[in-house]
Amino acid sequence: MTKLLLVLSKDPFTTEIPDLVIDIANEAKTKGADVSLYLIEDGVTAARNHEYGHKLAAIQHRGVKVFADEKSVLSRGLSDKLINGVEIKEIGTLLDFIVDDYNRTAWF
Repeated sequence: MTKLLLVLSKDPFTTEIPDLVIDIANEAKTKGADVSLYLIEDGVTAARNHEYGHKLAAIQHRGVKVFADEKSVLSRGLSDKLINGVEIKEIGTLLDFIVDDYNRTAWF
């Protein structure tokens, strides 16, 4: 089974790339892949409780795990502003995911 890790570093209000990432996650889930999304840098703003956050909640409902980089969340003051279900992880976890846990990674 394909284990796909999508890494998003872009803010959803400055580019359309986050929408592309959502489309890729949905398509991969449809094809039976195990999909996770790791938000880093400005990508963590996508998990705020607003319109785009609701898109992330929808893919979580489909079984996509959503992680957010701890330092990125803290530096943007978003600790208490994220949608439910987002797991905050330290940056070393991302390396572990890439090296050990996922057989496909795409960084946006």
